[in-house]
Amino acid sequence: MIATIITIHLFFATVYLVIKEPEFVVKNKKVVLDYARVSLGVLGLLLASGIASLTTIKSAIMPQMNIVPWQILIIFFGSAYICGSLDASGVLKLIAYKFASVSKNGKKLFINLVLLAGILTVFTSNDIVTLTLTPIIVYISQYANINPIPYLIAVFFASNTWSMFFYIGNPTNVVVAQAYSLSFVGYAKMMFFPTIVAILTSFFGFYFRYRNILPEKINITFVGENSKAEIRSFIKDTRYAFLSSGFFVLFFITIAIGDLIGLQLWKSILIFSGIYLILNAAFSDVLSEKDEIVIEIGRFDYNLTFLFDTMKRVPWKMLPMVLTFFVFVHIFTRFGITRYVGSLFYFQSELIGTIITTFITAFAANVMINQPMTIFFAQAFYKKPINYAMSLIVGSNIGGNITLIGALAGVMWSRILRLYGIEMNNKIFVKETLFVAMLTLFTTSLAIYIVYVL
Repeated sequence: MIATIITIHLFFATVYLVIKEPEFVVKNKKVVLDYARVSLGVLGLLLASGIASLTTIKSAIMPQMNIVPWQILIIFFGSAYICGSLDASGVLKLIAYKFASVSKNGKKLFINLVLLAGILTVFTSNDIVTLTLTPIIVYISQYANINPIPYLIAVFFASNTWSMFFYIGNPTNVVVAQAYSLSFVGYAKMMFFPTIVAILTSFFGFYFRYRNILPEKINITFVGENSKAEIRSFIKDTRYAFLSSGFFVLFFITIAIGDLIGLQLWKSILIFSGIYLILNAAFSDVLSEKDEIVIEIGRFDYNLTFLFDTMKRVPWKMLPMVLTFFVFVHIFTRFGITRYVGSLFYFQSELIGTIITTFITAFAANVMINQPMTIFFAQAFYKKPINYAMSLIVGSNIGGNITLIGALAGVMWSRILRLYGIEMNNKIFVKETLFVAMLTLFTTSLAIYIVYVL
């Protein structure tokens, strides 16, 4: 009992510190307790107290009820490396320029970007689309001198909504599909109508929210005097850009048809991460702009700075945080908390039960991040009716739109925007998304109930 109480307190303390990221001064030097340091510290406390062991940490990422956490880690960090490598080629800057050129006003650009994000998400993964389109939107806003926030918010929300169509759209979908033994087609049939309802609700919600601040006309401007020279400057090396974009198209196709050819999503991402690692190493000497990491090969020097720069684009600091939450979920299961929570989900009315389950799982995602949350509730809902699975899918996807810690992509997204000089904290994010998220959760819950009773 004491160990359970300590674990629960540590869990909520971790959530608070991850969100707050407190700062303090030691010997005139500012120290920030970021999510990586907090997570490592909590893991150390769990180990020191005897609540967890190295075996516990290993077991937390091993298969559990058809759910495989370590595969989720490969999917997330591998896709981040692939998308970061594509951005380093300059291709996304060029696409952004072309895209902005054909969008003559803000409303058309808004619709085009949301549709683009949605369509890409259907065939790939929400995290991949978010990572790919975010730099494009930032570049468009710079070229057209417009406010990027409406487009960034709408696209982020769209990628976390259209992702419900197929289970390849979000790793959390894979967790639920594995837990309930759902086939690709079975999952798609089940989630088609709720996803349509979620898409329409969120699209019109944001359109009416932003319609009055979207620019009437978009004009592309450049810092330099020669626009052609500016466009050419996007691409650092045409050979690398051609190969990088070519492999990315092949990557998209592979993960889209992966279920048909029997190639799991994590394997596809692992393979293409390896391809990009080789590609970046091969072109590193040409593309490196600094001489930070140089190795000697015989009489020749080879510059690996570009290779290491692409590796740095991956948010490795998030790994301790994700691992810590996986460990918490495993401990909760071991202590019987998961089973107890599952026993609370019994409702006389299936409609009320569906709505409550959807909202609870959505908000739970913002306490423990959607991947660990989904594993926790997939185990808690074991052998419950299929509407619980559908509510969990919606909660894990839409829940990622309530706060920045609702999904791994949200945390990384805010860090990426910071690199481009755009401030996106929880206060700003919640203000922009909360109403539409609540409305989408409610209407989609009704859609789940309709599918379930019919």
